Amino acid sequence: MDSGSTGHCEPSCIEIDIKDQYDINSVKDTCIQLINLVKTDSSSTDKQTESMNTVLIPPTTTVSIHSNISNDKETHPVYVKTHKIATNFILSLISRRLAVRKQLNNRLCRLSDIMCFLGVFGIILMTIVNEIGFNQIDDEYAKLSWFIKLTITLSTIVLIGLILYYHRIDINLYSVNNSINDCHFTITYTKIFLIAIEILVCAIHPIPHSFPLHSNTSLENISSNSTVSTHDTFSSMAGDILLGLPMFARLYLFGRVIMFHSHLFRDVSLRSIGYLNKVSINFFFLMKTHLERFPTIWLTAFCVILCIIGSWCLRACSYLPNNQHLSVLDAMWLFIVTFSTVGYGDLVPSSYCGRSIAAIIGLVGVFSTALVIAVLAQMLLLDRWEKYVHNFALQAELEKDRKSQAANVVKFTVKIWYLRKKHRSGLSIQHLQAQRQLFNAIDSLQLIKHKQRKLIDRCVDQIDIITLQRTASDKTYEVTRQLTFLKAKIDNIEEKLVDMNININNTMNDIQKTLHILLDKVAK
Repeated sequence: MDSGSTGHCEPSCIEIDIKDQYDINSVKDTCIQLINLVKTDSSSTDKQTESMNTVLIPPTTTVSIHSNISNDKETHPVYVKTHKIATNFILSLISRRLAVRKQLNNRLCRLSDIMCFLGVFGIILMTIVNEIGFNQIDDEYAKLSWFIKLTITLSTIVLIGLILYYHRIDINLYSVNNSINDCHFTITYTKIFLIAIEILVCAIHPIPHSFPLHSNTSLENISSNSTVSTHDTFSSMAGDILLGLPMFARLYLFGRVIMFHSHLFRDVSLRSIGYLNKVSINFFFLMKTHLERFPTIWLTAFCVILCIIGSWCLRACSYLPNNQHLSVLDAMWLFIVTFSTVGYGDLVPSSYCGRSIAAIIGLVGVFSTALVIAVLAQMLLLDRWEKYVHNFALQAELEKDRKSQAANVVKFTVKIWYLRKKHRSGLSIQHLQAQRQLFNAIDSLQLIKHKQRKLIDRCVDQIDIITLQRTASDKTYEVTRQLTFLKAKIDNIEEKLVDMNININNTMNDIQKTLHILLDKVAK
């Protein structure tokens, strides 16, 4: 070992080929720099660098380290120190990545909440603006409508900025999850196209025109006095309607809120099990689980929201400047008739916009009823691995409830014992209440155990039975093959025993003949 106070020390390279129980033919060389800084004197600030000479071991040279080394053999301190440094570095890196991942997830959750609020807020303001235009309205309401449109524009600009920031955070999260140092490698043409589509969907909104300075009269006076003014008002309202209807596409932001606030998505252990089983805990998986557990609630909510949106769209598309467009109740009736594909014909859309909305509602109604009747059962079924992940979550929840009820049983039992010891003369009201609570806890505990048994039975499906049958067939074939081999060995042993018996009999006959000859000679 050389030491010097000045100059640069060459790094020491140790090439070790580790061989345990298996033969390792190709192992990359490991270069370890071992530099120790030693102070020459406590009163001096100079540091002396002590380094090892470069040891060049040929790549073909191997050092065999077997796993059955006794504990009394000493390990090289350099190897121990290097191993500890590498382990600590890996653990610190994993800890940092987990902390960054949690921080990015929380930031995405907050951004999705704000984006959903801005999207729904813009839809509500758009509905108010169009309703003001439907009932037309004096100069004060026209100014209010202009300010509301300006608010929609400002909220849309903020929403687009948040969308860009959201996708930036999402790309950073993807890079952290996949250990990618440069985030630019994660940006693809598909990602750019989807971001552009999302920005385009959220950017469509009614644009505020010139500020209304003159006083407007009612629509009846405008229709009777000025045809040009009526045409301008109708064109402006038609433009607001055409730009306002696509704003309902912003409701896709509500799906992100559901995903980020779901306990299945936020549970780290559940997501880890999903990754191990190649199950993505995404929006579609969450919808499957919610539809499996609460199909009536979710389908009813979907139909109600669709009814409200579709009815208002039919009312907006039937707008006429003479205030003879559909009312809210008539629009809801037209939606129900169109959605159920009945079509009585008492109310029909007259404009191309209304006919387009009616066609979309009819198609959605046909697909909805067909799916509810024919495909709903198959949609609600999870595949094998998704069912395992979901059942694991339910099993953990039931186990938590079982422990809580078991603790209640113990608590109320002790309480009854204490009250019975305290009131020796008779039963008190507190004693009766504690006894009733004990019985309720016991019933709840039994019910939870019954649910756990049913959950275990639900885990067994046809695929598991087929797999078990295949495994049993393989084991049966293996046992049959071993029995055939044993039978051949037994037959071989039997043949050898027969030969041994014959040889023993022949030997005994020869011995008897020899004895008879000897006896005859002795007798003579």
